[in-house]
Amino acid sequence: MTHHRLIPSFAIVLLVALAACSDDPTAPSDGTPPNLPPLTSMTGDFSVFGNPSGGGAAGPHFNNAALRVFAAQVITVVGLAVPVATFAAAANSTPTFESDGLWHWRFSAVEGGQTFVAHLSGSVQGSDVVWNMAITAPNHDPPLEEFVWFGGTGRVDGTSGTWTFNDASTPASSSALLRIDWTHTSATDHGWVATALGGSGSGDVLTADVDGDDHMLTYFDASAGTTVEIYWNAADGSGYLIAPGYNGGLQSCWDSNQDDVVCP
Repeated sequence: MTHHRLIPSFAIVLLVALAACSDDPTAPSDGTPPNLPPLTSMTGDFSVFGNPSGGGAAGPHFNNAALRVFAAQVITVVGLAVPVATFAAAANSTPTFESDGLWHWRFSAVEGGQTFVAHLSGSVQGSDVVWNMAITAPNHDPPLEEFVWFGGTGRVDGTSGTWTFNDASTPASSSALLRIDWTHTSATDHGWVATALGGSGSGDVLTADVDGDDHMLTYFDASAGTTVEIYWNAADGSGYLIAPGYNGGLQSCWDSNQDDVVCP
């Protein structure tokens, strides 16, 4: 199995890549907008762990791993619900090329019962596209008016890029909270590294990799200086956990029924 390790230059489901190249990626003269980066560039599928409660029919190893996956997401990527929902909705919007030389997607998305008016822009610059997503939401606390919630740069062919997410709780400051570096070779071979830039988890790094049915998550806790590794097979649900302070730091495995087993 291939494990991706991206070098920060900077996850959790859903679906497929929207990647392909136009004949001339530097010019919109053919009326073809740049393809949107794949949705997997900012979210991952951790559904095998469900909604962890720390107990249930599964064995202790699986339950402990599920709790750690949930906690890692809370610290790093839990605030991405609105960015992910709005970005996913962009695929259903038709862009226009405007006089400022940018492609613009203008649409609305609903998340958590609230409507967000989204304005995504894309600027083709050589073999890259520079993206910015501005959100307007009068009922948000605090209200948002063309707030640049996230932006980044991606290759025109959709194989790699970065996202930076800003803090919507302090829109006036536009302080960066999270950075994601992502790669996407195919729908079954992709990964990202999410680095917390602010908050209590500043410096924490969540890495998610998909190689066919092999899924790997690693979580580096900057304050503790420790790393947790969790692997699972998406086809049958088996996997393992390696975590400092749990089971003596030894590899702890579960089978397709999530029952504890001796590691092979």
